[in-house]
Amino acid sequence: MGVVENMKDVAELIKKLGDIELNRWILNLENEVLDLAREKRRAEEKVEELERTLRFKQDLVFDEPYFWLKGDATPYCPGCWENGHKAVHLVFAFDNNRNARHDCPACKHSYVILSTTWHNVRSNHQRLNT
Repeated sequence: MGVVENMKDVAELIKKLGDIELNRWILNLENEVLDLAREKRRAEEKVEELERTLRFKQDLVFDEPYFWLKGDATPYCPGCWENGHKAVHLVFAFDNNRNARHDCPACKHSYVILSTTWHNVRSNHQRLNT
């Protein structure tokens, strides 16, 4: 049995005894225990989120000019990642055999690089993922 259940049992016993002041005290204590349980759960969720972020950060690699995640064929926006640790996939706009462009839907930045650079970076990333 947990603390909250024990507190409820104690509150029921005190209610039967008819001690109103002690009953109020126990109810306040029960509310504090519930608040602590909620805070603990929020802290556990935050730890889980930070652990996911850390794993993601460890798997993210920079291959100029983009960030890549192993197993993911779409690059991430370097501006969003470096400025706020936001992992935003870039959207491929075009490759006209001279230049290639990717756009970030979050920061609205466009990345224009030489097509040969794009092909080399993409090939390197694909080779590392196999």
